[in-house]
Amino acid sequence: MAPALGWLLQLLFCSCAQSFPTDGWFQQKLDHFSENGSPFWEQRYFINNTFYKPGGPVFLMIGGWMTIGTNWVSTDYTWITYAERLGAFCLALEHRFYGQSQPTGDLSTASLRYLRSKQVLADIAYFRTEIAKKMGLIKNKWVVFGGSYGGSLAVWSRIKYPNLFAAAVSSSAPVKVKVNFYEYFEGVHSALATHNSECSKAVKDALGQVIKLLKFPKYYRRLKNDFMLCEHLKVNSVMDSTYFVENLLIFLASIIQRNKDNETIKSTPNIDDFCDKMTNTSLGSPYYRYARIMTIRFKNGNPSCLDANYQNFLKSMSDSDLDKENIEEDRQWFYQSCTELGFFQTTHSRNHTFSGLPLRYFLSQCLGVFGSEFNYNSLTQSVQAINMYYGGFNVNGSKIIFSNGSLDPWNALGITKDISEDLPAVFIKGGEHCADMYQQKDTDSAELIQAREKIFHILQKWLKE
Repeated sequence: MAPALGWLLQLLFCSCAQSFPTDGWFQQKLDHFSENGSPFWEQRYFINNTFYKPGGPVFLMIGGWMTIGTNWVSTDYTWITYAERLGAFCLALEHRFYGQSQPTGDLSTASLRYLRSKQVLADIAYFRTEIAKKMGLIKNKWVVFGGSYGGSLAVWSRIKYPNLFAAAVSSSAPVKVKVNFYEYFEGVHSALATHNSECSKAVKDALGQVIKLLKFPKYYRRLKNDFMLCEHLKVNSVMDSTYFVENLLIFLASIIQRNKDNETIKSTPNIDDFCDKMTNTSLGSPYYRYARIMTIRFKNGNPSCLDANYQNFLKSMSDSDLDKENIEEDRQWFYQSCTELGFFQTTHSRNHTFSGLPLRYFLSQCLGVFGSEFNYNSLTQSVQAINMYYGGFNVNGSKIIFSNGSLDPWNALGITKDISEDLPAVFIKGGEHCADMYQQKDTDSAELIQAREKIFHILQKWLKE
């Protein structure tokens, strides 16, 4: 989930609103840990009580690093189908500093100091407590849901506030945070290898050729045309050339991470389509095959070209103004990465064929955007503290479901094997990122359908206890 590459990272949920859900604004505390009291701000949430039966459970979906909308509670995503079967009351809560839930009215570094996981968990706990009083849901059993980073928050909410949440259901949730997340591209490599080893080799050759061409200015026009750059390629530093490589690798990562869910992005292939083209020698060299696949995305999609200018990236990420009509998420997520979470997807591994993304590149971005205090030492200390506070892989809790897909590179930081009967893992063969959360499709695999049912029956059992 690299920042400033939103053209590659579509929202987790599609748009499909109906009339019955409603939205609301909750008076949330800015600083839950201030000894002198705290100002309040308006946090957005959504309700769907269509399926609620008095005394039934309350499902709370946690928004992660993105804007949420009515569709989160109106579309038949898996958690909504569970609600229908269990008579649950549904709520979705937007994360502070994302979407319309803006505590301070700007994204300055001074304001973003309130963007910390402990504050976010306290938001969730305070919202749950006060809304339960307001809506007469104090005696109901509450279940917290989330996917990806939102899934991490769901897990941590159950661990830190077991008195407020009877259970947690997480999908593709990294429970351990890590500065140097080199395992990510190990997962990408492994996913390609499930098709055939020639696919991974072809990708290596293609990206290797790009890295060679970037060393010589005479090839910049060629790179611009082959990859449909928005403007002439400018390489004045290693950061410029590395940013270009990052764009190419993130495109590949988006194919792997979403795989068959890419059907919602018509011009983006799934793994099988991608590897079929990458191993088709009639399409030219691996370099041209990769460029051909990538440019199809721009010819048929939005945007219509690739912005590979690192200075544009720095300018965009350094902009602390808040456009309420068009709120972006990149700066906020990057701040979280530089201060607490890391998750920098480097190529520091011998267990794959990729290269070109060193950790120092991402750390230099942090320094360039936020200042000298955002350095390796401060981030490492913070990451260690987070893992100690929440437990990392040593989950200290109960009644938490961990689902992960075998093709999802994020599963390296998640729980993929049962810890205990009360901490079960649901590992989905062939599943992509958050696969079990989406609407069921006719093309879903038997493994995915069975995983959704397994999660449902575990949750049903817990709610009866």
